[in-house]
Amino acid sequence: MTRATRRTIRNSDSGFSLVELLVAVAILSLAAVTLLESQSQAIGLTGAVEQRSLASIVAENRLTIGLGLGEAPTPGTRTGSDRQMGAEFLWRETVRPAPGGDLLIIDVVVFAEGSERELARLTGFRRRQ
Repeated sequence: MTRATRRTIRNSDSGFSLVELLVAVAILSLAAVTLLESQSQAIGLTGAVEQRSLASIVAENRLTIGLGLGEAPTPGTRTGSDRQMGAEFLWRETVRPAPGGDLLIIDVVVFAEGSERELARLTGFRRRQ
């Protein structure tokens, strides 16, 4: 091997250039930003699922009360609030007669406090007494 060949081999084994290093860091930073964005979306979705689950528990509790009372609830609309795991939820309960029978329809809708966005809705049927 000649000296020129040895120098060429040594120069190619010397490592990354500054430009190559900057390009690699830029690619890694783009990947990191994408991962952080997906993590923040996952955290937001987890919060929304938790809120809907708690609202569903409120709706189930209200419907169970309406179905389990000794006397049938009177037709009309009632509103109130309930707290689940520190979060306040507003509910609206509507009782109306079912067409053509001796049943009552109990419809429960739950909202987040300060919002008109419906988080949960349940409907049940009960015999009029």
